[in-house]
Amino acid sequence: MQQGIAELTEITSNGKAAGRIRCDPRRIPAPGQYLLALADHESDAPLATPIFSAGLCPGGFTPAPPLPIHWRPGTRLHIRGPLGKGFQLPAAARFVALAAFGQTPARLLALTGPALAQNAALVLLTDNPPEDLPAAIEISPLSALAETLRWADYLALDAPRSALPALAQALRAYSRDGQALVETPLPCGGLAECGICAVHLRKSYKLACKDGPVFGLKTLFE
Repeated sequence: MQQGIAELTEITSNGKAAGRIRCDPRRIPAPGQYLLALADHESDAPLATPIFSAGLCPGGFTPAPPLPIHWRPGTRLHIRGPLGKGFQLPAAARFVALAAFGQTPARLLALTGPALAQNAALVLLTDNPPEDLPAAIEISPLSALAETLRWADYLALDAPRSALPALAQALRAYSRDGQALVETPLPCGGLAECGICAVHLRKSYKLACKDGPVFGLKTLFE
């Protein structure tokens, strides 16, 4: 079992946004993967907090918000992971689109560094754009999705589980590479197979905690 200790070294926006987490490099989740974390003072808590990366920083990573409001800088975290299957950005992708249908695009931001490193043109589709993004990242509203699909050769989505049926209709004409990070509870991290995170497909279901939380678009929508 992949366990370790981490420290929340910085936090912003009254605990509802991200900061920095310092940890062993082997515990840093890849884009779309997650950690389960318990603070020292939560040792008896029944459920850990899933933490996704919004990008790397010196000595660790920037966690995607929200974080528990009672966590403070200096909080010591007991972590398990990285867990689940993350994004697989194709090395040949040159036109990358990221589309955030949840409350924040932060969990997709971990893909921006790798995409820019391979000189891909990059657009972030969101109705809640973050501040201080690199100038190389184009920002468009979600209403531009249909137009963006005409040129994107890789599409990464972040969407609540409840939004998947509507997205299946919106993406029916898209046939190139794509993946979706499904927003769903992840309480057991694959240990109990409790089914709370189940993503229902046409003829079966997958557990987001271990089969995902990132799924290929063909898996989800065909």
